[in-house]
Amino acid sequence: MPKRGKKGAVAEDGDELRTEPEAKKSKTAAKKNDKEAAGEGPALYEDPPDQKTSPSGKPATLKICSWNVDGLRAWIKKKGLDWVKEEAPDILCLQETKCSENKLPAELQELPGLSHQYWSAPSDKEGYSGVGLLSRQCPLKVSYGI
Repeated sequence: MPKRGKKGAVAEDGDELRTEPEAKKSKTAAKKNDKEAAGEGPALYEDPPDQKTSPSGKPATLKICSWNVDGLRAWIKKKGLDWVKEEAPDILCLQETKCSENKLPAELQELPGLSHQYWSAPSDKEGYSGVGLLSRQCPLKVSYGI
């Protein structure tokens, strides 16, 4: 048995006219249009320009980078210092350094631009955890501990 179809409009002479059914609107498209009209649409982000300055001419942006290095020596072998030189952050935070301050690699101590360096690692567990903070400018205050 053939499928039943919709009946078309009937012309004045009695012949059946075939008309195309209207396309269905999807419910999600209608909801999306309603949200966009209400200002709840997709968020549009725009990165600030790197060279933005304050009215006095000083740089108005601050670049902070944080990286879980999982060991400083391995991170240096994986070209981590090249990335730092390329990105040129104002503040660099390193986690899981696995290195005490007296055993820091020389390449890291001589890193240009980030001359203010602060390190913390447990003294009782050699090669375990540890964090470092490197900054272009001297911080107002540094305190260690929790």
